[in-house]
Amino acid sequence: MKKLVIVILLCLAAAVVFGQARPTLAILPFTGGSGGEGEALAELFSFDRTISGAFTPVPRTSITSAIKQEQKFQMDSGMTDPETIARLGRQMGARFIVAGSITRLGSQQLLIITIMQIENLQQIAGEWRTYRDLLDIRGQLPDIAKNIVTSYQKDSSRLQKLAVLPFQTQSGDREADALAQTLAIEIAKAGSYAVFPRTKTLEQVQTEYKTQTSGNTDDYSIAAIGHGDNPLLALSGAARRVGQDRMFNAAIINVESGTQVKGDSVDYQVIEDGLSAMQTLAVTLSRLTAEYRVSDYRTLFNAVEAINKQGTGDYTIILTGDIVIGPNDKSISFTGNAQKPVVTVRGDTRERSLTSQRRNEAVFQVHSGITLVLGGNLRISSASYGVFIYNGDGNLRMENGTTIANCGDPGVSVSGTFIMNGGTISGCRVGVFVSADINKRRGAFIMNGGTISGNIGDHGGGVAIYSGATFTMNGGTISGNTATGGSIGRGGGVYVSFDSTFIKTGGTITSDNRATEGNVVYAGNGLERNSAAGPSVRLDSRVGGSAGGWE
Repeated sequence: MKKLVIVILLCLAAAVVFGQARPTLAILPFTGGSGGEGEALAELFSFDRTISGAFTPVPRTSITSAIKQEQKFQMDSGMTDPETIARLGRQMGARFIVAGSITRLGSQQLLIITIMQIENLQQIAGEWRTYRDLLDIRGQLPDIAKNIVTSYQKDSSRLQKLAVLPFQTQSGDREADALAQTLAIEIAKAGSYAVFPRTKTLEQVQTEYKTQTSGNTDDYSIAAIGHGDNPLLALSGAARRVGQDRMFNAAIINVESGTQVKGDSVDYQVIEDGLSAMQTLAVTLSRLTAEYRVSDYRTLFNAVEAINKQGTGDYTIILTGDIVIGPNDKSISFTGNAQKPVVTVRGDTRERSLTSQRRNEAVFQVHSGITLVLGGNLRISSASYGVFIYNGDGNLRMENGTTIANCGDPGVSVSGTFIMNGGTISGCRVGVFVSADINKRRGAFIMNGGTISGNIGDHGGGVAIYSGATFTMNGGTISGNTATGGSIGRGGGVYVSFDSTFIKTGGTITSDNRATEGNVVYAGNGLERNSAAGPSVRLDSRVGGSAGGWE
C-alpha cells in the first residue's frame, strides 16, 4: 500500500514538473467578422502550441453549452460584464478566459484579443492586429499567442490596480469601442498598472471600492471579483465627434478621493490613426512619477527596489544625508528591463556624498532600459567603479553640480550611452571607459560640458574608448590625466582603440595630460596629438594625418 501511495505522489509531482498541471483556459468565440470567421479564429488560437503549452484549453463543446445557458453574454461586442465572465468561468471550470472581437476597417479587419483571470477579473494581457483575410491573420496568431503567454507569466501582483470603465461613445460607434479596448491593452502592456475591466460607472466603482475596504463582501458582484482586488484607480474617457474631427479623452481617477491623477486627449481622423493615438495615449497615462527622500543605505536600497518594481515613469531619489554603502551591503542595482524608466539622483539643498566600500562593484549598477540622471548636489566615491552601465540600451546623463571622484576603477564604465553635460570626474583609475556589452552593442560617450581631470590609466587616463565604441566631444575640458601603461602608456587625455571612433568638434584637451605616446590623444594606428587641442581644433580618428588634426 505504501508503495502505491509513493507511486501516486511521484506521478502527481511529475505532472507538475512536466507542465501537465496547467491552468484551464476557455477561449470564447470571437465576435464580429463574417460567416464563421470569429469561431474559426478562436479554434485556431486554441490549437496554437504556445497556448496549449501554457494552459489546458477547455473543450469547445463545454464553451458552447455555457454560452447557451448564459443569457446575458454580450455577443455583440468583444467585452463582457465581470459577473458574466465569472459565471461562465465557473460553469466551464476555467481559471482564465480569452475573448476576442473583429471590427472592419475599410478593406481591412481589426482583431482584438484579451485574456482575463476568473478569480479577480483582471485583464492579464491582450493583443491587437490588423489583417486582410483569414490567411493573413492565421499567420499572425503564433506571435499573438507568444506575446499573450509572455505577459501572462509576468508578476503583476505589486502593480497599482486600475479599473477600466466603459468609455462614453455615440450609440453604435464600434470604432470608438475598439479603440477603448485597444487603449486598455496598451496600458496593460506598458506594465505600470494591473488592469481590471469594468462595466460600471465611476460612481458605482467608488461605492464598490468603499464597500470592499470596509470588509463587507456579501454583495454578489463584489464577491465575484475577489475581495481585496478592487482597484483604487479608474480609467474613464470619452470618444467624441465634432463634424469630421474625432477626439479621444481619457483620465485616471482616484476612486477614494475622486480626484484626477492624470489625463490627456488625442485627435484622430480615421480608426487607423486612432490605433496609433491609443499607443501614444497609453504611454502618457502609464508614465508614473514618484519622489523618494533617502538619508541612509537602507532607505536608498528600498527606494531603488521600489522603482525596479514599477513601470515606465520618472522617478527622483533625493539624498538628505551622506550615505555609505558598506563592504557587505547589497549592491544598488537598477533593473528596469523593458520598462525604460528615467531615474534622477541628486542631493537636496546641499552637496551630499554617496560612498561605496564594496570591491569590484559600482555605486550604481544600471542595466537594460534604464536612464540614470545624476542631477547635482551629489558627490560619488567608490572603492571600485562610480557608475557602471551594463547594457547597450542603458543610459547615463551627468549634469552640473555632480562629482565622481577617487574611484578605484573607472569613474564611469559604459557599454550604453553616456551624455556628460556638466560636473567633474577626477582621481579615478580612468575617468571614463567606453566599450561594448556582451551582445556587442557598442557604447557611446558624448561630452557636451564638464571636466575630466587628474585620472590615471594604462591607456587613456581621462577617457578610454574600446571595442568599436564612439566618443564625440562637443565641449568641456579634459586636463591633467596620465596614461602609465607599464613601459608604454598611450593617450594621456584620450585613448581610442583602432576599431573605435573619436570626433572632436569643440571643448578643450590641455597639454598637461601625460603619456609615453600621445600626451593629449592617441588614436588607432599611431595617430597622436601632443599639443593642446582647444575649441577651434577639430579631431577625427577616421581621417589620418593633419587632415584629421593629427601631428
